[in-house]
Amino acid sequence: MLSKRNISIWGIVGFLFLFVVSLTFVNATEQILTHIDEILKANPLPAGEKAQTVTIAQDDAISLLVLRATEGVVIKSHLHKTHDETVYVIKGTAQMFINDKWVDVKPGTLHFNPMGKVHSLKVTGNEPLVAISIFTPAMKEPDRHFVE
Repeated sequence: MLSKRNISIWGIVGFLFLFVVSLTFVNATEQILTHIDEILKANPLPAGEKAQTVTIAQDDAISLLVLRATEGVVIKSHLHKTHDETVYVIKGTAQMFINDKWVDVKPGTLHFNPMGKVHSLKVTGNEPLVAISIFTPAMKEPDRHFVE
């Protein structure tokens, strides 16, 4: 049985595929105007889940996602072989493992992660971490490769 400390979530910013809940899957040629609080309210965290992603828009060029992860969630070190990822933190606090060190992130933090670069995340605050994650090109199939 896994302890709370050892929780690993498959799916972010790759937090992505096992916990995907679509608000509206919209072709990126359509305009979208929404608010993060509306997205979260329309997509409550499923009972028993600790993280989720909500797809806002996707086409061949981009996947635009909202990420939510609760206290203690850890996404193990991984890389994306064929996608760049950009994460913008909206709410909550966490630490990201980038450039071989742990760095504190908070609302307003922007992280660009080129393909092939190892990164990880652990939620450190007592409120859920909420972030926007953008993958280019679009993340239409899993591209998370865990490293030790």
